Amino acid sequence: MSHEEFVLGIINTIDKLGKIKSRERNDLEYKESFGPKGWAKYAKTMAAFANNHGGYILFGIKDNPREFVGINDSFRNFEQEKFTEYLNNLYSPELLWETGVIDIDEKSVGYIYTAEANPKPVIAIKVENSEKINNGDIYYRYRGRSEKIKYPEMNHIIEDRAKQEREQILKLIETIRKNGTANLGIINYSSGKFSTPYGVDVAIDRKLVAKVLKKAKFIKEGSFNETTGIPVIKVTGEIALAEEIPVPDINPDEGYPYIQAALAKKLNIKTQELYALIWYYKMKEAKRYSIGVTVSQKGNPSFKFSEFALQFLNDKIEEFKNNDVEFDKIKIAYNNRNKKNNNPNE
Repeated sequence: MSHEEFVLGIINTIDKLGKIKSRERNDLEYKESFGPKGWAKYAKTMAAFANNHGGYILFGIKDNPREFVGINDSFRNFEQEKFTEYLNNLYSPELLWETGVIDIDEKSVGYIYTAEANPKPVIAIKVENSEKINNGDIYYRYRGRSEKIKYPEMNHIIEDRAKQEREQILKLIETIRKNGTANLGIINYSSGKFSTPYGVDVAIDRKLVAKVLKKAKFIKEGSFNETTGIPVIKVTGEIALAEEIPVPDINPDEGYPYIQAALAKKLNIKTQELYALIWYYKMKEAKRYSIGVTVSQKGNPSFKFSEFALQFLNDKIEEFKNNDVEFDKIKIAYNNRNKKNNNPNE
């Protein structure tokens, strides 16, 4: 059911006296007007909805009697970015919400819809004196009231969370069994981080993740570009999305701590052998492995290497202990490469 269908279903269901039949309940609250002074009250209700099964605050409706009076421009023009910042400063994890205005004849109703939280619970992280909210408070929606959570509901949230974790672990193990670890990445939906099998973590806007999860029926194709190290995901469903996610900027000294001499020493191999491996696996072309740093007046880049490069090369060297012939082939190929690429530091 769309937001408009839900709201119209409430507004249009009236009794003989012309009053709205639906009372405030687990997923519904009425407010006659909207304004910044009420933000703390709305936030408490939204947190209570999120810890239950989600719900709507409808603006422009008196609660007693339940009469549709309509909203003024204060709701249409409220600064949603500031309200989002207010919510994020007051509660964690983030509340996912949507807002809109529906015109009905000459009047309008405004709504704020809050989605059910995942994971739960949503917890207050600061004091808000106007609503007597304290750091650590957890609110839950009981019929038409937003109150501090009681033991049965809190215990239910804990048990549900444990059950979800068990199911997710079983699904993950089954997915790994079918696909193998080399083909898998992990998305943390809470933080919006995507960990690739190449050791690079990239950040994704959490709202984009939520939007994709809601609309995508399945992931049709996923691949990882071996040259650039950029994960590419294509999603098909009600939407068609081909989203390239760039590798974020990293402090070279922190993300790429090794110059080639230090890398060779760590791996306990000769510098020339290291050059051969870097050339063969095209490690200077992949940001997950290396980054070019200009250190001379000529502007020629010198390369620094990541922890993942160290791990990758260490694994290869371990493989070569049982296959000297393969390593020899790499070194021969490196020595016979085109002379214009003779300088390993180019």
